[in-house]
Amino acid sequence: MTGGIHRRLTRERVWPAVVFIFPAVVCLTVFWPGVRAWFQADDFAWLGLRLHVVDLDSFVQAMFQPMAQGTIRPWSERLFFLAFQQVFGADALPFRIWVFITQVGNLGLLAAVAWRLTGSSLAALSACLFWAVNASLGLPLSWTSSYNQVLCAAFLLGAFYCFLRYTERGEGRWLGGTWLLFLLGFGALELNLVFPVLAAGYALGAARRYLPATMPMFLVSGLYAVLHRQLAPKIDSGPYLMHLDWSMWGTLVTYWQKAFGGMGLRNLNMDSWLQRLGELAPWALSLGLLFFLVSALAKGRLLVLLPLLWFFALLAPVLPLRDHVSDYYLATPTIGLALLSGWAFAAAWGRGWALRTVAVLLFGVYAVTSIPMGRAVAEYNRQRSQAVRRMVLGTVHARALHPGKMILLNSVSADLFWAGINDKPFRVFQIDNVFLTPGTENNIPAQPELGDVTEYILPPAQTLSALERNFAVVYSAAAVERGGRLANITKLYAAVARSELKPEISRRVDAGHAAFAGQLGEGWHAAEQGYRWMGRRAVLWLGGPRTKEERLRISGFCPAVQLKEGPISLLISVQGRTQAKITLQRADEEFRLAVPLPPELVGAERVEVQLEVSRVFVAPQEGRALGLVFGSFAIR
Repeated sequence: MTGGIHRRLTRERVWPAVVFIFPAVVCLTVFWPGVRAWFQADDFAWLGLRLHVVDLDSFVQAMFQPMAQGTIRPWSERLFFLAFQQVFGADALPFRIWVFITQVGNLGLLAAVAWRLTGSSLAALSACLFWAVNASLGLPLSWTSSYNQVLCAAFLLGAFYCFLRYTERGEGRWLGGTWLLFLLGFGALELNLVFPVLAAGYALGAARRYLPATMPMFLVSGLYAVLHRQLAPKIDSGPYLMHLDWSMWGTLVTYWQKAFGGMGLRNLNMDSWLQRLGELAPWALSLGLLFFLVSALAKGRLLVLLPLLWFFALLAPVLPLRDHVSDYYLATPTIGLALLSGWAFAAAWGRGWALRTVAVLLFGVYAVTSIPMGRAVAEYNRQRSQAVRRMVLGTVHARALHPGKMILLNSVSADLFWAGINDKPFRVFQIDNVFLTPGTENNIPAQPELGDVTEYILPPAQTLSALERNFAVVYSAAAVERGGRLANITKLYAAVARSELKPEISRRVDAGHAAFAGQLGEGWHAAEQGYRWMGRRAVLWLGGPRTKEERLRISGFCPAVQLKEGPISLLISVQGRTQAKITLQRADEEFRLAVPLPPELVGAERVEVQLEVSRVFVAPQEGRALGLVFGSFAIR
């Protein structure tokens, strides 16, 4: 008797620890390369946010101003990067550790949810293991900007757990916890708006008396959806264009296959048998889950549909993105598949050795195919981000060696550019005048949805002038992706450049850089932090268009002080002919203009651009008449 009690107490104490700790250890082991990843791509945009925070007002603006695609994610992006950068600077390890701490918490919440849904500790353990090794976690656990997926999962699981407890006890504090986490979840990711569907789905299946409590949540999600739609910019083309048509079914099938991880093995250098197994795994596992669902539904257990609801509800918002299918979007939906798989595994375990063996085999197939895929994604991001680290910190070191000189980077690959230059990492270290050498753009395929490579190229004329006057140094990035460092090749590059580069007038002018001052006429003030003010009128020259389709592209800012008296207009003329009159009414936001050019200018060696604003203001204590701030001008 005493021995039985002792064994039961030991099981009650040890088993919860196993359910919580073991999946966390497995997850950390599989995605360990993500712990050692550095920053890349969008990370630098968020790290650069600190440069705009100087007081309380700017902090509030940085936290809540809508950004890319109209998103407002203060907790998972703005506050996360601002707080950690303030404490740890450019040390990525604390960022990465916090991401994994959050994920460990997610696994604990998943275990608690699964335990309460199924009443089985084995189902809880199995569900956590299924999710802990899912390949879709590869990107969120190795790229810091993807923390929004991890944090969103935390809010969804936390709110759902509180709702489960509320339906068990009817205590208001659990309903309060549900609402608190639900509302906070909107600051992590837009997918949070589907939470009322999850709560209502559970109430319908197991606690119908609590269904009315979910109705106000639908109202909140609806209001959020309307607000987000108003803030998001209108998209007419590109990968984020929504396709609300039959193609969504094809996208759904693709995501269903990807959710089991192994389909991506065909793109890796893996053994052929493993690739074939990866292609078969989704269908074999789907059959196993279908068998469990049919068996459970035949017994009237409708609650087994809840995990599928979780998967489809969280995936539904991205199904219209036909041209932007990404494993990244599966990180939170696969929680539902993990719940269903854990439930099915525990059910099979209790129904004899035959089904137990099948369940173990299916889990083995899933693990053998999903783990290598997830690990490969994490390792790829580690290697790529470390190459970015060597390039960026190498440039910081080069600036210390050559203060005041321009730094030209040569032999930059496409991968290195999109991961380490496109999002302006050097401004995070307050370094300017870093360019790519002419011709680098020829080795980087265009991706208009991400950016324009030509904006980072120093044109031939400016390159030759800077080298001849000893105003620039050139470093090769050829070795950084192989674990090497930047190499100073200034003398060698200068010798080649003199014979190969043609000093023609540039078709692009970065107004805030001294290298382009020769193409600026009257009406400009001195450059300031990479930008330049114009007065009431200003003139510049550019190389002429090469085709009729090319446009004059202008980027700049309209300061808030200019709009105190209402909208301001900008008159743009080319070769003395008025081409556009633009009205600006959004303060302190970058504007980008594309102005048509007269067809007869095609092939012209040089064109003159004139700018005129409808009014100016006089800067206090400076006496300067200021109009607008400009970044770049280009014909392309």
